[in-house]
Amino acid sequence: MIVGVGTDIESISRFRKLWISKPSILSKLFYKSEVDYAINKEKPWETLAGIWCAKESVVKSLSSVHSLNVKEVEIGKPSPEKYQVNLSISELEEKEFLFWISISHSREYATAFCVAEVLMKCP
Repeated sequence: MIVGVGTDIESISRFRKLWISKPSILSKLFYKSEVDYAINKEKPWETLAGIWCAKESVVKSLSSVHSLNVKEVEIGKPSPEKYQVNLSISELEEKEFLFWISISHSREYATAFCVAEVLMKCP
């Protein structure tokens, strides 16, 4: 059952400025695994902008179920065609969620869209 959808858009230049002039702030916004993934990219700030949008879109997609903040959402990339979402909030652990995420970039903006689905358990 779909419980919500969320989307976000951010300026890539905002994350480039953080990457260059205030890299210590990144550890407050992102999990180490997210930063480690971005470091291996040609333009890490572009990847971080996309990850941020994905985190925000997850938060928005679950707003009807629970109030989250972006630090409670970790975005992973276990395979080229799939994103993985880890939630660090115990109230949601008893539910099994499936997240459908799409991230896209232009020269100036990153955007992401998320559909959150709770999987129903058969009796």
